[in-house]
Amino acid sequence: MIPSLQRAVTSFYNLIYEAQTFATAMARIDTAEQEHYAGRIEGLNWVLDRCQELEDMDANLTPSSLQRTLGEVKSDLEHELSVQRREKGRRADGREEALNFVADYLSSLITATEIESAKTAV
Repeated sequence: MIPSLQRAVTSFYNLIYEAQTFATAMARIDTAEQEHYAGRIEGLNWVLDRCQELEDMDANLTPSSLQRTLGEVKSDLEHELSVQRREKGRRADGREEALNFVADYLSSLITATEIESAKTAV
């Protein structure tokens, strides 16, 4: 894989992990919003579990195979967001918030892989 794309994927994964660490710390500090932060943590855990293969990615992964993997993650994420929007409980709000946060970055990463795929196809 192209080193800059590999760094972007690693940064994406680390961003999610750091957001989870932040939410965990905030849940301990802001006890009034503890349940909301618990929802965020739950949502970020879901993403980390779903993205585990990104952390273990092979350096020989092609941009098109990465694009396919990210597309699957995005599809699962969109489904999970639709579930969360239907639930609308307090924990669901924190979870939905976390999933929306990740969705924006995931879309950017997918765009980057599309650009790299187009470059290698030429």
